Amino acid sequence: MKRLLLILIICLSSLSAHAQHFDWVKSYYGPDFLDGAVANEIYGSVMDSEGNIYILGQFFRGARWDDESGIMPFSEQRKRGALIAKFSPNGNLLWHKELYSSFDDIDAYTIKMVGDSALMLYAMFEFPFDHGYGERNELYYFDTLLTTPDMFPQSPDSLQSPNYYNAFITLGLESGNVIEEHFWIPAMVKNDGSLLRIRGNLQANFHQRNYFSVDHQGNIIFIRKTNDYFMELCDTCNDGYFYWSPSDSNISALRILVDGASKQMEIPLEPSCPWNYQIIKFSPHLDSVIASTYVFDSTWHYSYNDLTVSYIDAIDLDEGDNMYLSLQRTQYPLDRIPVKNSDSLAMEWRSCMIRYDSNLMPTGLAQVTASYQPNGHYAGALEISGTYYDTTSHSLFLRGTSTRKPKYSTLNYRGDTLNLMNNACWLRLNADDLSLISYGKARSAGTQTYERTYFKGDSYWWAHYGSFVATDNRVFCQVNFQSNILFQNTHINSPYGMGLFIWDYDGRELAYIDYNSNGRYNEQGYIHLKDSSLWLTGTLTADADFGSIHVDAASNSHAYIAHYTDTAFMTPYVYSDPSTEQVVETEQLICQIYPNPTSDNLFINVTDEQISNVYVISSLGKQMEIKLFGNRVSLSDVPSGIYYIQIITNRNIYQQKVIKI
Repeated sequence: MKRLLLILIICLSSLSAHAQHFDWVKSYYGPDFLDGAVANEIYGSVMDSEGNIYILGQFFRGARWDDESGIMPFSEQRKRGALIAKFSPNGNLLWHKELYSSFDDIDAYTIKMVGDSALMLYAMFEFPFDHGYGERNELYYFDTLLTTPDMFPQSPDSLQSPNYYNAFITLGLESGNVIEEHFWIPAMVKNDGSLLRIRGNLQANFHQRNYFSVDHQGNIIFIRKTNDYFMELCDTCNDGYFYWSPSDSNISALRILVDGASKQMEIPLEPSCPWNYQIIKFSPHLDSVIASTYVFDSTWHYSYNDLTVSYIDAIDLDEGDNMYLSLQRTQYPLDRIPVKNSDSLAMEWRSCMIRYDSNLMPTGLAQVTASYQPNGHYAGALEISGTYYDTTSHSLFLRGTSTRKPKYSTLNYRGDTLNLMNNACWLRLNADDLSLISYGKARSAGTQTYERTYFKGDSYWWAHYGSFVATDNRVFCQVNFQSNILFQNTHINSPYGMGLFIWDYDGRELAYIDYNSNGRYNEQGYIHLKDSSLWLTGTLTADADFGSIHVDAASNSHAYIAHYTDTAFMTPYVYSDPSTEQVVETEQLICQIYPNPTSDNLFINVTDEQISNVYVISSLGKQMEIKLFGNRVSLSDVPSGIYYIQIITNRNIYQQKVIKI
């Protein structure tokens, strides 16, 4: 029997851009790079079970917290640093830690929660403590100023003490103190078992941003771009170097040297195309390698003439430790790239999401394709920049961006035609078979043709991070946009813009919260949802308004964290299959609840249906069943406030907002 969801009183049009409830906004800011590039950015954030927020960001010399003390002493010698900070749910800054150097930038782009007890940070930095210019490097390693490399484990003599370190650093939640650290160096093994070196610097093409995650057992999943070839200085070679490559059978394995060489893990290599990726699962303390695989099958042979480059956009894990790998490829090679360990999965041009189980075996692939076929092959058309798994509805959300192509006529997902051209968009899939359920978008209202220039034309994009959350029939996302956008039948015209967009699960547009920020390099960060509240992070390069809270970011970039509440968007929702669900407009309603407002009694009239249950639901989502006496219910035991009355009959579900005075 079809279930009919009748929504009373709550008109979607009433959820306007004016229904804004920002309680606080915190930020750090300071000078940008000399070439004008943004220096103060949020790179990651996580939330613990108590609602505390931990951010990881980049900062430059002279940065400071709002109007308070500086993050680090101002010095021309100091470069870009990494910042980790903890905020309470009400916005109090509880602690902050820094990692920066006087010699070179510190790369630290990803932070993860380990269970609910610690944070893990991945960082990469360079240490020539005496770099030959008459001065020595200083490293501020959290609470310690280092002028010598004594605390860092030395590599084997055969590697000539390389000056690049990769590190997994674990911090405690209460104080941010370091509780565990592992410094490691990737090396290549020659066929004779010796390790490759080049002038003391090992190069393994390891990447920094969104390239690791931690599963529910504490195992570390790390992804590296392969492109495996190495140069070794050779006195007898014509060009002065000898090139080593697994495709030439000169390299047999990748060896990870942990904490000097106290731990050694050897990972077999196979001939593989450049720009492939190797997935490695380490045990929690980097004691061993649990599993490893490649993303693309080695049967695909790369041609440099194709100019094909692939990128990892995001790594996401669900509660069962299934991994969702979002990646894209550029240009138009004629072949479909096969996914390793799969008989049927193959990546087409543009981007896709590959699902892996906890053993790193591929179990599914999702990608949007276009009717236009450049160079005779079926082209992908959607840049998928991340996923979100909703446990309540067992749905998997893909977020991404489609771009306008002159010859595209339709976009398709497994035979379903999608009206998504040139939009920021999301797809809701069945988490089991990845079949399409619904989708939503931030629509382009412009008529300009597609332009390749990133900051021109009608272009809309998500962050390639975690700026998306979906739960209880609500979808939230911060979105950057340019030019003319249409949302909820409202035109938003701005050269550049940014705001919070809200949909329901079926893609109906509920509200747009405009930040009124005309910043060309504004950037979304992450969203966290807990108890009807959102915590939003990102970067501003222009003034912005978070409701009534104004942030002056005209002179320097600001990395922000903001707290947003609006329980009207968090209405509890009884989930049912959308394919059998129908929404009836208010003029068709056959249920009446009155008087409203009320001081005590409510009367309920439903035509030709039998009421089975009545619930009163608070703004925080707490549900309580109340007794029905004839057609009357009493709210005498309910405190004054705004509630939702939910009526379940033998055929339908009704819901209405009620004010108790």
